[in-house]
Amino acid sequence: ALMTVKAGFGNAANALADWDGGRDHCAWRGVACDANSFAVLSLNLSNLNLGGEISPAIGELKALQFVDLKGNKLTGQIPDEIGDCVSLKYLDLSFNLLYGDIPFSISKLKQLEDLILKNNQLTGPIPSTLSQIPNLKILDLAQNQLTGDIPRLIYWNEVLQYLGLRGNSLTGTLSPDMCQLTGLWYFDVRGNNLTGTIPQSIGNCTSFEILDISYNKISGEIPYNIGFLQVATLSLQGNRLTGKIPEVIGLMQALAVLDLSENELVGPIPPILGNLSYTGKLYLHGNKLTGEVPPELGNMTKLSYLQLNDNELVGTIPAELGKLEELFELNLANNNLEGPIPTNISSCTALNKFNVYGNRLNGSIPAGFQNLESLTNLNLSSNNFKGHIPSELGHIINLDTLDLSYNELSGPVPATIGDLEHLLQLNLSKNHLSGSVPAEFGNLRSIQVIDLSNNAMSGYLPEELGQLQNLDSLILNNNILVGEIPAQLANCFSLNILNLSYNNFSGHVPFAKNFSKFPVESFLGNPMLSVHCKDSSCGNSHGSKVNIRTAIACIISGFVILLCVLLLAIYKTKRPQPPIKASDKPVQGL
Repeated sequence: ALMTVKAGFGNAANALADWDGGRDHCAWRGVACDANSFAVLSLNLSNLNLGGEISPAIGELKALQFVDLKGNKLTGQIPDEIGDCVSLKYLDLSFNLLYGDIPFSISKLKQLEDLILKNNQLTGPIPSTLSQIPNLKILDLAQNQLTGDIPRLIYWNEVLQYLGLRGNSLTGTLSPDMCQLTGLWYFDVRGNNLTGTIPQSIGNCTSFEILDISYNKISGEIPYNIGFLQVATLSLQGNRLTGKIPEVIGLMQALAVLDLSENELVGPIPPILGNLSYTGKLYLHGNKLTGEVPPELGNMTKLSYLQLNDNELVGTIPAELGKLEELFELNLANNNLEGPIPTNISSCTALNKFNVYGNRLNGSIPAGFQNLESLTNLNLSSNNFKGHIPSELGHIINLDTLDLSYNELSGPVPATIGDLEHLLQLNLSKNHLSGSVPAEFGNLRSIQVIDLSNNAMSGYLPEELGQLQNLDSLILNNNILVGEIPAQLANCFSLNILNLSYNNFSGHVPFAKNFSKFPVESFLGNPMLSVHCKDSSCGNSHGSKVNIRTAIACIISGFVILLCVLLLAIYKTKRPQPPIKASDKPVQGL
């Protein structure tokens, strides 16, 4: 039977080279046998890049207890004969390309404890007969294309501990029976099409440690008795939940992850959430929450992710957030927050991302950001910040994104920005910045985007920009830059977007192959700049200044010459003829 199984894999010649009918099969790769009967007990052939199909001959291995074929490229259907392996306790066919229905014959495997079929292309309903497997502890059917309802009988399996159904197309509602499973600790139906409400019986699911019903179509309010759960993860994101956040959630001391984001929740953030001293991730973004950011959140000392963005929050950023020494990401974007950034935010030394985009924050940018050596993303755009850009920002050595656009910043761009060797994106557009573009920008060897547009930048464009081999976008329009466009920019071979329009550049656009791809719009609004166009899209619509001048000169010259010829002809035609003298008459008779 083993040789037939090998033949089904098709490409097993290398991976299973020692599978030779003339040798002891118990010594073959991935095979384990009973010491007395030499019957095959285990097939562990995971991650061997096997193709082909699972042969029905596997059903002849009656003593099999363990089968692990995960992480291969197996196709076809799961053979019905798998149900003949009546001693099977562990079956893992995950991360393959299997398709078709889950065979009902699996329900004959009365000894089966772990059934793992995730990450395939299985279709059809979940067989209700799976509830007839009395010892089933782990059922993982995630990331397939299964349809239909979750069979209610599943919830009456007394020993089931793990139910993973995420990433399918399951419909129906969450059954009140889901809490009948007194040993179930993992319940994950994320990313299906479930509807209805969260059952009021949810408070009886006292054994749950992971509860994830996110990205479905669940509606209604969050039941108050959900606070009776002792889950470590409560994820309800991406549904249609309404109403307020129940304050009782603040009593769920075991919570490590609380995700209520992307719903339609209203009202204030309960200050009692500050009691969740073990919570590391708090996601409330994408709702309609109002009121202020509770200062009590500063008591969540284990917090690493705090996302309150895309709500309707008002007030100021509480200084108490500066106590969160383990905070990795703080996102308050798209609210109505006012006031300055608390200076003690610089105490959050683990901070990696800080985003307050789209608020009404004002004051100056704290120089203390320089203390955040782990910071990679700083987004202060679309606020009312004033004053100069602190030169200390150039000391945030790991920064890869700096966005200060759409503010009221003034003064020069600090040359220290050129010290940010990991910087990928720099956006300072729509401010009141002045002075020249720092030559030190030539040190930004990783930079991909530079946007200084709509400011009052002046002076010459530094030729050092030609050293930026990774630069994709250079956007400098609507400034008062002068001088010639540096020919060295032609060395920026990755440059795909260039906008130098509406400045005071002069001279000629560089004659370079990679400059010919930029439309004439990239250079408009520079009265002293000559644009040399070689393609029809440029020449036909706008023409080049040089060609236009030449054409006009030729037309005027031709017109003048033609006018002179016409005037001369008219003059000769109308000139009076002199009288004929007698001596001029012809002599007749000669």
